[in-house]
Amino acid sequence: MKIFHVADTHLGYSAYRRVSADGINQREIDVYDSFSRFVDYCLENKPDLILHAGDLFDSVRPNNRAITFAIDQILRISEKKIPFVVIAGNHEHPKLRETGHIFSIFDHLDNVYPVYSSSHESIQLDIGKEKVTIHPVPQSSTKEDFENNLRQIRKDNSSNYNILMVHGSVMGIESFCMNEFNELVIPKKYLDSYFDYVALGHFHKFSKVTKKAYYSGSTECFSFNEAGEKKGFIKVELNKEKIDHEFIQLKTRNVVDYPSIECSNLTLNEVMSKIYRSIEDIDPANKVFRIVLDGVPSHIFRGLDFSSIRKKCSDSIHFEIRPRISTEMYKNRNSGSKIDALSEEFTRFINENEIQDKDKLLALGLDYIKKVESKKEEK
Repeated sequence: MKIFHVADTHLGYSAYRRVSADGINQREIDVYDSFSRFVDYCLENKPDLILHAGDLFDSVRPNNRAITFAIDQILRISEKKIPFVVIAGNHEHPKLRETGHIFSIFDHLDNVYPVYSSSHESIQLDIGKEKVTIHPVPQSSTKEDFENNLRQIRKDNSSNYNILMVHGSVMGIESFCMNEFNELVIPKKYLDSYFDYVALGHFHKFSKVTKKAYYSGSTECFSFNEAGEKKGFIKVELNKEKIDHEFIQLKTRNVVDYPSIECSNLTLNEVMSKIYRSIEDIDPANKVFRIVLDGVPSHIFRGLDFSSIRKKCSDSIHFEIRPRISTEMYKNRNSGSKIDALSEEFTRFINENEIQDKDKLLALGLDYIKKVESKKEEK
């Protein structure tokens, strides 16, 4: 039996200011392009079954463009009579029941099985001469509901294969988590039980958790923490003797988290020179990238020629010059860790939000933080 396991497509995701010729956020288009490439591959290679392990959409209320795109692509699969099972993830799960669930738009599509009611279900399918029972566990509102759903699962002994689908983090020797507010933890005992395959979603990097449990990872890069990772899905050949799996890489936007530049002992001109060389090395055209300046003094960062930097990066999709402001002068004072923590938090906030004059505001804010903390120490 040939299965394609995909997850974390996050349709409707958008970021940064760059837009297409049609005025649509470029990163939103990138996400659509990755998913359509996945569907193209499905139609060309015709799997027996497709499993989507959660976070099809990026939000509880995706925009109309994301909804229309999702229906059009899943209809392509439906029309080829390929069973498509999709579970709700934490990104698309509403906090309030009266909000309704976006997955209801798929309820009447042939060969499409959306699972989103926060309760245990089982899906029996006859594929060729074999019977498969899928045990999909969608996102739940509480940890207790989630674990209760897992406990209710029973093996179908009449089936040739039993498959578990679940969206959440796994904690153990290695941590597979995204550190998100509403993520659920999957007890590892369920991954080592009687299931013939466990299709996991939520963790964005392709990973083997046990000999039968895998994260497919996401189909696009959604943060600099994922820079350099291969994105795609898993092709699974399932038989009673063994599981053969192959990670299929999809073409995605190039996201670069450039090695940090040590700046604590450099002059302004030397820092600018290193930034220019880094930009040349990155070759920014059509890329998303970040350069971190380690230990850069705040007055040096404020003096950077951002206008010149922007010109050199004008053909990139997005770029960030991120400082890690030096706190050397505070090392022997009790408040040093507070300054560093607050500076890091402020820097993270600025970088993760769409703000005009981001570089100037960041430098000004970090300077104010330093001044305020200095005054506190004098009292």
